[in-house]
Amino acid sequence: MIKGFEPPRQTEPVGEDRLQWLPAIVAGLIAGVILLILPHGTPWSRLTLFSPTVMGRIVPASLAIPVFSVIVMHLGLSLIYGLIVSLMVINVRELRAVVIGGVVGLALYCLNFGIVSLWFPALKGNEIPVLVTHFVFGLIAAGAYRGLLRRRVAAAAPPA
Repeated sequence: MIKGFEPPRQTEPVGEDRLQWLPAIVAGLIAGVILLILPHGTPWSRLTLFSPTVMGRIVPASLAIPVFSVIVMHLGLSLIYGLIVSLMVINVRELRAVVIGGVVGLALYCLNFGIVSLWFPALKGNEIPVLVTHFVFGLIAAGAYRGLLRRRVAAAAPPA
């Protein structure tokens, strides 16, 4: 046995009942950057680094939107989605938060599909990769948010 060894203590997040803005923003950006590298949410899809996709939707070349603008749109939407996912997992712990994040990602897909169907029909099509992307985004953002929360410093136990 190692002398003086103490197992790590579970620490609770500070202000667990309210949103921590910086971790929520960073979580959205982390998920967004990962989905820039893997635009369809899975490494088994065709890998096209920084292809013109916004949350899994391929932006057709006929729209003549520069790739930089598409990346900015993608990261902006990631930031908004990250805040929404973070709001949904504020009071939820570890694994349950990740599962809820995936469900929220699916709900965001439904919202996204409705908006795209009404106002941007040129972006509609090939919906399975878009659905997977939203689901994976929710998983990553929820896990990142719960991992990035500021935590209370555990009080040291008196030596025995």
